Amino acid sequence: MSTRRLQPHNPMPESRYEVLALFTFAMVGASLFIMATGTLMPFLETAFHLSQTQLGLVLSVQMAGSLAMTAVAGMFTDRFGDKAVVLWTGVLMGVALIAGAAVENFSWLLAWLLLYGIGFAAVTPAGSHAIIFFFTKEQRGLAMGVRQCGIPTAGVIGSILLPAVALHFDYQWALVAAGILTIVACAAASFLYREPKELQGERISLLAMIGEMLTIARDTRLVFMTLVSMALVCSQLAVMAFLTLTIAHEAAYGIELAVALFTLSQVAAIVGRIFWGWISDAAFHGSRALPLAVDCVITAGAAFAFSSFTPSTPLWVAGVVVVVLGFAAEGWFGIAVLGIAEIGGEEHSGSALGISLSWVYLAGFITPMLFGALAQIYGYPFAWRGIAIVALLGIWPALLASVYIRNVAAAARSAS
Repeated sequence: MSTRRLQPHNPMPESRYEVLALFTFAMVGASLFIMATGTLMPFLETAFHLSQTQLGLVLSVQMAGSLAMTAVAGMFTDRFGDKAVVLWTGVLMGVALIAGAAVENFSWLLAWLLLYGIGFAAVTPAGSHAIIFFFTKEQRGLAMGVRQCGIPTAGVIGSILLPAVALHFDYQWALVAAGILTIVACAAASFLYREPKELQGERISLLAMIGEMLTIARDTRLVFMTLVSMALVCSQLAVMAFLTLTIAHEAAYGIELAVALFTLSQVAAIVGRIFWGWISDAAFHGSRALPLAVDCVITAGAAFAFSSFTPSTPLWVAGVVVVVLGFAAEGWFGIAVLGIAEIGGEEHSGSALGISLSWVYLAGFITPMLFGALAQIYGYPFAWRGIAIVALLGIWPALLASVYIRNVAAAARSAS
């Protein structure tokens, strides 16, 4: 690990809750389109006459952009600070969405969504850095849970706003609306954030930063936290891309009701992110890995239940299942991000997140395409059972991560 001087955890020039609010607001704006992608699938399916596999590409290509640039975004956050990275990636995402609205060729739309995904790579590292610095360890779980609520909150807003725009105009105006809101949210957060000098980035050489990232990448704790996150992100991407379509096709509900149930799942995800963050502080004594193991079990059960949807499924049953699925399949992300950032520490949280999320986004990139192909060949129930099995596989690395994190902490206490 680097010998760079650790910065003091001193009083800040503004309220920590103001910082939390600003970065949560930026996350809402930046996540608006990607979280509403699933609700726009029916419009894209009609406009471009797409197969299920091609529909999977719409979300996969966004994840491909994030996969390509997450490690770089993490380094940029450590090097240039949260303020600059939030601003310029927000502009990049907004411009890409507006440009995507101007093309009528599906391949060109995918190209612009790839660029949007490149900007989205910075959404999690830029801001998590500040949370680690502004909040003590005892407060971080809840704080990160609140901040990560920005993503499902974007899902709620986006699933109401963007399909309504698409219904009254077309999907292209939905992209324009999302692009404008992304730029406004990220620019506002950046301009209002009074970044402490300690967080403005340290101008060390790129070669030195790469060396530090390679050192962090070999940390066993990070490896296991990454593996469980990869398992859980498969269920998250399946919900984002195919929950609406599954309800419409398997339960034979109308598109408006299917979108409403997706929105309900996002409300549950908001509750889940706050709950898992709070319980990791209150009941698991700061452990971020053990709650992930519990979440894997709940996610698997909900995915199995969702795979059994038929036209005879009562609406109240559908509502309960999508609530549990949103709560677990999307609620986990905040504590995973916090656990990874804490492994990197105040100086290297961006780099640790960059490395880990690169692998997580790889799983996210593969999932929609693979899910779409399986659904097209074997049907949606088969694909959702596969998601459940993958979630169960995440229990093992979550438990191992907990053991290694506890052992490292004990060794550090003994050394001091």
